[in-house]
Amino acid sequence: MILTPGQLTYKDPDAAIVYGFDWTAWLGSGAIASSTFTVTGPDAALTADHDGITTDALQTRVRLTAGTRGRTYTITNRIVTNETPPQTDDRSFRLQIVES
Repeated sequence: MILTPGQLTYKDPDAAIVYGFDWTAWLGSGAIASSTFTVTGPDAALTADHDGITTDALQTRVRLTAGTRGRTYTITNRIVTNETPPQTDDRSFRLQIVES
């Protein structure tokens, strides 16, 4: 699921879903050299794994699993470009855990 910065989205606590950002418009002629995802929230129940960069180096992705029902987490993606000098930027979205 490709998200927009600041978006609030929802996930069942039993679901394992891949989320990400499309950086194409922001990058211009550059590409993503590195990408990291961090999860902040009320507890450590939400797990992030299988993060990466698409083969065209324009999108990022991470799989999110678990989470505590009724809690909201912020997931932040920090990228660094392959340009000289490299640029760094962050995008975040919020994820609320709901029983579906």
